[in-house]
Amino acid sequence: MESKQIRTLEEALETLESGIRDFMDSDAYQKYLSAIGRFHNYSSGNILLITSQRPDATLVAGYTTWKKMNRQVKKGERGIRIIAPVPVRVEKEEMKKDELGNLRKERVAVTVPRFRMVTVFDVTQTEGEPLPNIAPRDLRGSVENYRNFLTALLRASRVPVSFSEIGGGPRGYFDIGNERIVIREGMSEAQTVKTLVHEMAHSFLHSSDSGRTAIPQKTKEVEAESAAFAVCSRFGIDTSDYTFPYVSGWSGEQDLGTLKASMDQIREVSSRLIHRIEYEYENVLREKELPAVAAELAGLRVGADDRMTPGPPADPQRTAAMERLLDRGNVDGILRDLREYSEREGDMNNRRVLEELIGKVERYLPRTEETAEKGGWER
Repeated sequence: MESKQIRTLEEALETLESGIRDFMDSDAYQKYLSAIGRFHNYSSGNILLITSQRPDATLVAGYTTWKKMNRQVKKGERGIRIIAPVPVRVEKEEMKKDELGNLRKERVAVTVPRFRMVTVFDVTQTEGEPLPNIAPRDLRGSVENYRNFLTALLRASRVPVSFSEIGGGPRGYFDIGNERIVIREGMSEAQTVKTLVHEMAHSFLHSSDSGRTAIPQKTKEVEAESAAFAVCSRFGIDTSDYTFPYVSGWSGEQDLGTLKASMDQIREVSSRLIHRIEYEYENVLREKELPAVAAELAGLRVGADDRMTPGPPADPQRTAAMERLLDRGNVDGILRDLREYSEREGDMNNRRVLEELIGKVERYLPRTEETAEKGGWER
């Protein structure tokens, strides 16, 4: 989609309709799926609006949100217009039966959906303090990271996953009757990950209790492949050699309502998968890093000058005690001490060491999958 300026709700709705029809262009569609990876907490409509106005956007938020993060929108920047829900409470009359069975009018309060245009700005349109590291940790590079990621995928799957020799063409499949995923063994790391995410998308989109088992098989494959592309792009996994030559033909057969429904499903499932995978991936890294972080904490010493600095390797009992605290998430006291000494530290190198350690310990604060799936900055 070409970059354009949107001012009114009517213009936004017109852009959405034409944007959904751009769904037929495979290049535009792949850009849209990549945008889902970046803006998975936003509705499919708002993702289209963001990319239509600023195709290079990577992280957007409102003016007030940027101020809270100690960043200021640059002078003269043109905002990105999106649609925000603003439900209102109204009273209306309804006919209800009393205890004797007689009909009578009663005034009840109901919530009515309303929408308005709001303005957000991309991070490149702001300046100020550096942002905290909110992106998923890098998956590209070492084999170890891919192994960690595969472990996270297996944990994030809603059904059991097994690896087996599969005859014929399929690289994997979702067995809807037995609620399980089977992946061909012996494939490359990238192909294994991409295939597994594809089948995980099927397990959410097209399970026996999804209410969507009767949709055409071609639609199922487009939806699962699209979600896999969006999720993999989020984690920097290159699936560019998998294009969508059938998308144009498939979308041309659908009415606008069907296209919109599929796009909403793809966005929703991609978001759920991203949250679940990020949650489990962080858990995997926390578990692997726990001994090293515990040893680093146990080795800290407070000297006569009331400075906290790394000391010689700590005894095993002290290290084991730190491991238990980290594992249980009982780190509030540790963080309080680290922050206090970091604020007082005059040596910038020592302060940097303490701040890096604070970041490591913060990963062990209590967290739940429910919190992860809710995400943030949702529109």
